[in-house]
This record gives sequence, C-alpha cells and structure tokens, in this order.
Amino acid sequence: MSKSKTRKARTHAEREAVPPADSTRPPSKEAAGSPQQPREGSKQAIVVGLLSRPKGASLDDLVGATGWLPHTTRAALTGLRRRGFAIERVAADDGRSLYRVAAAAAEKPAKNPGRRRGTAKAEAQARG
Repeated sequence: MSKSKTRKARTHAEREAVPPADSTRPPSKEAAGSPQQPREGSKQAIVVGLLSRPKGASLDDLVGATGWLPHTTRAALTGLRRRGFAIERVAADDGRSLYRVAAAAAEKPAKNPGRRRGTAKAEAQARG
C-alpha cells in the first residue's frame, strides 16, 4: 500500500504550531463531583440498576442480565468503581458473593477512583 500523493506533508514548524489536543478539550464530567452515570438503556445501566437494589446482585444475576462472561462482568464492576461508584461485596447465605452499591456511595463518590496509566507524565508536563 502506498501513501496518498495528494496530501501535502507538513513541516516540523507547522506540526509544532498546532496546539495540543488537551488544551481544547472541554472540562471532564469527573470534575463535577458525582459518579458518571452510564447511558440509559446500556448494559452498564442495567448493572447499576441491579446493584442498586437493597439486596444487590450476584455475579450470576449480572452475567444473566448482560450476557457477558464472568471475567468481563467483574471488569465492568472495576470500571464502575473507577468512575466513582462504591461497590461493596458481601457474602450471601449460600456462600456466594453479592455485589451492591454502598448506601453512602450513592450520595458521595470515592475520593480516589483509581489511577490511569500515563497520567503522571501528562500531569508533570502540564505543570511545567
């Protein structure tokens, strides 16, 4: 496959004149101080709905509702934790685990929702 000959190559000075994409990005929703709510009707919204029940939901309930494999479902729970939901795991009477959104977490997001890779370098560059 060859490169398109109609596109003009930019010079080094032209590439450096373009501002970084982060400077034009609007403020994130995380700054609002509440957990990011999933889109209505999505599988994550279904998971949040099941977890919000007083009893919570077992892994089998979540797998059945979403059609995901168990490891994917657990990864989705981790993703929700990082988005600010405080998900607690409690033992059921039959020995299985039940997952639910903690009562206090519905009003107050987690202080540290988790660190993403590469953020330390980006923060250091932003500072100076």
